[in-house]
Amino acid sequence: MRLKKPLKHTAALLFLILSQTLAQADAPLNRVASVYISQDFMNEQIALHSKSELLKEMKLVLDPKLGQIFLRGLVQVPIEELRAVNLDPSLGAFRFQLTIKPKATKQGHLILDFPLEETFFYPATSKDPEHERVIVPVQLLSLALASARGYLAALSGDFSGFDRRTEKLTALIKALDRSISGEKNTDARDTLKTERDGLKLQLAAVPIERKQLQTLSKEVGNIMGFTGEKELNINDELGAQKNALILKIKLAQLTPYLSESEFGGVRILMDKKDGGGQNYLAIDLNSTLAVTPVAVSANAAAPPRTGMKTAPALIMRLNQSLFESTDVIATEKKDMGSNIRNLNFQLKEDGLHVSGQWHTFLFLSIPFDTVVDFVSTGPDVFEVRLRDLAVAGIDLEFMSKFVLEAMKKRLYHTLKGICKFKYVGEEQDKSRALQVSVDPKALVPAFPDLHLVDVDVREGEFLLKIGRL
Repeated sequence: MRLKKPLKHTAALLFLILSQTLAQADAPLNRVASVYISQDFMNEQIALHSKSELLKEMKLVLDPKLGQIFLRGLVQVPIEELRAVNLDPSLGAFRFQLTIKPKATKQGHLILDFPLEETFFYPATSKDPEHERVIVPVQLLSLALASARGYLAALSGDFSGFDRRTEKLTALIKALDRSISGEKNTDARDTLKTERDGLKLQLAAVPIERKQLQTLSKEVGNIMGFTGEKELNINDELGAQKNALILKIKLAQLTPYLSESEFGGVRILMDKKDGGGQNYLAIDLNSTLAVTPVAVSANAAAPPRTGMKTAPALIMRLNQSLFESTDVIATEKKDMGSNIRNLNFQLKEDGLHVSGQWHTFLFLSIPFDTVVDFVSTGPDVFEVRLRDLAVAGIDLEFMSKFVLEAMKKRLYHTLKGICKFKYVGEEQDKSRALQVSVDPKALVPAFPDLHLVDVDVREGEFLLKIGRL
């Protein structure tokens, strides 16, 4: 069971990936789910989108001990820039570290803060990085953040920045045309022409860059939205953030079946079982409804588990309370009749425990307790299997159909219709089970190429492990 344009673009893509993280917080009383995103998966996304020749070897590091996020890599200063200041080309490569501290607001905004004292670079050839590191000046960081804000705004569907850039370049070219026509000195006129040609190349590149961003925005714009400067009041919590990017995440594209949830916080932790140990960002979600999440005991005795060879890219941990809506419970009580009393479903480390009392015709109440197993049988498919149900020599197998039907309704309600159900096995030989097929594209719409690879349970939680086949 179980700070060239490529630099600007790559940095902004990193911020987009990190926009699916939240800030550290104590566990609130209304936390109903957590979404784990693996370090390897985020680095895979960085490698997929980072095509710059200036930025190489980009890696994201999650530190569970410090609770921080680090971006490390190699930046190559263009040879042309080095020649302009008569520097040795071998000095143009620098190792860098960008430290990110995320915070969340109650309104669902994600603030990515960049502390200056922990953002630095040093020569790639350095034999003593600790003493040769250079702290990034506040002016340079502010410039980079301003550039990234414009890029993220475009990803959110705001392309007005391209219009402003076109107008500015056009005006500069016209001004140079006037200067060239009035310049008598040949060398000066050639210099102006060279400058004008460079501006024309930039102007020609604007529609190409805009088209590329429009294509990318269709893929990522439905995941996040950028909170622009016009939306921020400098006197409020958001407007006061200087060395930060502010994002608004659309949870419907990450967990569509948790529409009644809001941001809770983030924890950086390690999964020691799957993949030989993997660092995860655990995104916590709180319910906006009046629910009482089932208490999760970290000290509950867990049976031995065989870890997966490959760590899941994402893990959805759903609190048991999500499966216990008022409507579902009321329907169960109506369906089970008067003979079954005190029916209770409880997720434990070894499965779903179903207990209650069978009221006989002799007015005797016989307690029963059985366990439901969730077994992954293939990509995007798992089965709900009921263990033998017999108490005091009385066969209660007739209850199997009721228990499986109850699980079907709970899964359908919680996962909002992304599952299909089929009864499998033979009723007469007690092998009856409920087969559940999950639509992978609806499971995590933001990443439609991922699949459900395993299911598991913990004390008070149901786990969906998601990754590549």
